[in-house]
Amino acid sequence: MAAVELLDKAISLLDGLLAGAKPSAAAFAPAPAPAAAEKGAATPAPAPAAKAEKAPKPAKPAPAAPAASTSGASEDETLFARALIKVARVTSCEPLANSEKLLLLQIDIGNGETRQVCAGLQQFIKAEQLRGSLVCVVANLKAAKLAGQASEAMVLAADAGTGDSLIVRTLIPPAGAAPGDVVFLSGGAPTAAPDKVLKSDHWKKIGAGLKVVGGAASFNGRALVTAGGNVTLPSEIPEGAEIH
Repeated sequence: MAAVELLDKAISLLDGLLAGAKPSAAAFAPAPAPAAAEKGAATPAPAPAAKAEKAPKPAKPAPAAPAASTSGASEDETLFARALIKVARVTSCEPLANSEKLLLLQIDIGNGETRQVCAGLQQFIKAEQLRGSLVCVVANLKAAKLAGQASEAMVLAADAGTGDSLIVRTLIPPAGAAPGDVVFLSGGAPTAAPDKVLKSDHWKKIGAGLKVVGGAASFNGRALVTAGGNVTLPSEIPEGAEIH
């Protein structure tokens, strides 16, 4: 029985030791840090941040195409429109004392405007025939001085024949025409914006196309008109005669 008692005492002693034992410090030690990377191993570089995409530049608007002309004017109309040809009334007419060719005219071109004109008509038309008559004049040529007198317009006339048989007659505005009426091409419209001063080169081109066609004044075959009708010539002026 002594042996059994000794064994019980030993077990009791062991239980007591176990019940009063404190946990070891190792039980509360933090977990070891992960092992460092092996020496010489490359550390991956952080990935670069993605670049923000640039907004596309707005496209430049295409230059506008030139506007197409809506006037529909022909080359003849465009050229003729440079000249300002008007109906005028001869208010006075006298031979120029120091000239055998020139007549000195005062003309009314409308809107209360009077101009002086030197016309080379003395040998062809008597002064009294012109007084009070209606004529057609180019009103935007550069003023000139002839035989010492200012000439501020040009009277249009047609001629026919040669030498002693040469005849010259002024253009005849239609019935009902009045000073200031604008002369234009048939089928067109009165000149809206004539040249302020018509260059001689342009007038030469216009003059080259002025002829008598069918008894009427024309430019390159198109009749010269006012709002009242055709500008004509006396019957003694033949077909094809030139107008100056």
